[in-house]
Amino acid sequence: MRKLPIILLGLLLIALTATRTLADSSGSQMAYTNFSDIYRTSYQNYITVKNKYLTYRTLAAEKEALESGRDFLKIREQYIILYLNMLRDKVAEQGGFTLSERNLIISKIDVENTWLASHRSLYDTPTTLDDLERVSDQTQDRYESVIRYVGLQTSGEILYNKAAILEKSLRSIIAALEFETKTILASGTDLTLAQRWLLAAKNKIDLAKDKQNEAVLTFMALRGQNLVADYNKGIFLLSESNQYLKEADSFVLEIIKSIKGE
Repeated sequence: MRKLPIILLGLLLIALTATRTLADSSGSQMAYTNFSDIYRTSYQNYITVKNKYLTYRTLAAEKEALESGRDFLKIREQYIILYLNMLRDKVAEQGGFTLSERNLIISKIDVENTWLASHRSLYDTPTTLDDLERVSDQTQDRYESVIRYVGLQTSGEILYNKAAILEKSLRSIIAALEFETKTILASGTDLTLAQRWLLAAKNKIDLAKDKQNEAVLTFMALRGQNLVADYNKGIFLLSESNQYLKEADSFVLEIIKSIKGE
């Protein structure tokens, strides 16, 4: 049985946040983070006890290895459940999702949590390490074929929505500044510089939106062996989008200075 490569959410905390939250995922995130030490310690203990059994091949050593293996595998599945719960809470708190989108993602996570909770009871049945390995392989297969996919796609969608909210917010600000500029121009004031900054800001926002669109298509198409590589590609596209948004935000400050005559 293997130590699964649990995906830390690491969520690239987008530098440009200021997004409205609907709930608080800090509790589930802390629970997941704190449990990581228990998970690692349990795995190390199991490996130590298993190696002892493989060395001495006594009934007592086998029994100890079996009990340690059961403990580790139950902890492993609890660790995955905590990871999924953290994602679930982040989806619940993150703006930008429609109700149907949020419900669909949460339902996928709930299906996996139900499977894991039910599967944990199977670890009490095996009477040999080989039998225990076979039950463990079921989780390994489920993780690699479904759970990892659900986790990465959900993480990508959370990050996409954060960037999309900021992009829409900047568009609203630009629209308000355009209206203000037109009003001032009507009085005969020269705002040529502000108009140039407005055009530059809108171009940056459009570029940011293009990158967001590429990213969301990448997350929606996550599949197979390239799962992690494609996820990282989507994250990189969002980082490019965020850079464009930062630049647009700096242009907004220049527009305001121009309007004020500074």
